[in-house]
Amino acid sequence: MVIIVLHSSLRYKVHNINSLYLLSMTSRTFTFANYIAFAIVSLIALSGCKSTPEPQKTAYVVPAALSHLPLDAANQGLDIVDIQLALGDRNLYLAVNGNIKMLSTAQCQLDISAHRGDFRQPESSYNAIAGALNDNYNSVEIDVMQLKDGTWVNHHDSQTGRATVHYTGERYKLERMSRKQFGELKLRDKDSNALLNERPITASEAFKIFAAYRMPNQKLNVEIKSDPSGQELVELDNMLRKYIGLSGYYYSAADQDTLYKLRGINPYTYLGFVQGGHPTSVEKLRNDLRKGVKNDAYYLDNHDDIELAGRYGTKRYRSRYKDYTSSAALAKLQKQLGNNSGLHLDIRSFMQNSSVKYRADKLGMKVYTYSLNGTDYHQNQLLKLSKNKLPDGIIVDETPYRICQRLFTASVPAKRYQPLSNVGRYIASLPQDADFDRFEEMLGYQKEGYYLSMASGLKAIYTAKKTQAKKTTPTPLLEHGFPTITDEKIDTHTGETIILTLPDSNNK
Repeated sequence: MVIIVLHSSLRYKVHNINSLYLLSMTSRTFTFANYIAFAIVSLIALSGCKSTPEPQKTAYVVPAALSHLPLDAANQGLDIVDIQLALGDRNLYLAVNGNIKMLSTAQCQLDISAHRGDFRQPESSYNAIAGALNDNYNSVEIDVMQLKDGTWVNHHDSQTGRATVHYTGERYKLERMSRKQFGELKLRDKDSNALLNERPITASEAFKIFAAYRMPNQKLNVEIKSDPSGQELVELDNMLRKYIGLSGYYYSAADQDTLYKLRGINPYTYLGFVQGGHPTSVEKLRNDLRKGVKNDAYYLDNHDDIELAGRYGTKRYRSRYKDYTSSAALAKLQKQLGNNSGLHLDIRSFMQNSSVKYRADKLGMKVYTYSLNGTDYHQNQLLKLSKNKLPDGIIVDETPYRICQRLFTASVPAKRYQPLSNVGRYIASLPQDADFDRFEEMLGYQKEGYYLSMASGLKAIYTAKKTQAKKTTPTPLLEHGFPTITDEKIDTHTGETIILTLPDSNNK
């Protein structure tokens, strides 16, 4: 045991009680820094002399039955082993964040790219990128553009107001913003449109968060929205090489000149040319936006500006829309961008030129699709195609699970496991079209025998009609020939949900 005696002259004496050895330090005067260092060492020695060590917490051991699951799999909770094994029978597992994910996406023979990151998270945020990587997307698409001083930032729109808002309410064009003004922006909540106490991120921040969360096979799709110089593109590519590495990213842009400059800067990476939206898609988008702004007070205040932008956008796309799906146009594009290149198409353009995939394959080019009119429309169009006519990749606002299940039925019950718990048995009973993206919500219908389907909402698990026994008891009549009216028996033991069954046109 060591005791420190502090004297007013900042001289010390150390007494070793165990050996009764006295070390005099009166001949040497310590500085204050010497004292601090010596005191720290002595306190460590004191801590080692405690007679009763503090009890150590027992580390949680993952159940052996779940040791094969990914590291982010939930492994604690009531009946968790049974639930995970029941989900595993369908190529699924429950992650610690509550999401249902696929154990294997090997059946999904296309690149699923997260449009602006995780669609459930605010755009241009850390969580949008990290969430998409954690949900096993093959790639994450983000948009980058420049501020007034040339700083690259993660932002989709050319001006603020939709996904990001300045705290003053003033709208800014990104190309005229200073770095300080960009730092004063607030993100919008995707569900409520409320402003969050969170700012959008710069491009370098986006690259760092991607590098921190990515798996080796995941890539970042950097779509360039600005009109940068060659030197500014060199700076962008250097940042990507530094933070992510050559094999971890690729580029896309709607401007061929930008991609041409990039090919000179980086001869290795994939370059995707984004063909403009189909005029019909743009027109429908404009109409949808006009309807949607009525629900947003901020947009109502800027109604005239949005109307003008909508009209200009439609006119611009009608006059400048150019189709690159012909063999000659693809060959010319490849000559300019190199062999490792491709065409990114609005799904409406792809469906109207379905042979573009065959033409691109002959040239060794890739074809990706996106949609201006919503993910449901995008998926419904893809479902019309045979597997060999699907594009090489899709840029979507949807989970990989939903895409893989709808296009490739990648979550088929193997029926090798017999669950023991109520939740496990419910999982095993669910039909193939059950929407596990809404798993927590679906559990609310467990007792009633209902589930949420991907295509048609709430449905009964078992649809077999019950045969009603014919009524054999004669209806008693009153003396004037009228039947006696009696109350029908009502079953009140159907659970917490009230289910009303109405007769159809055939009175069934």
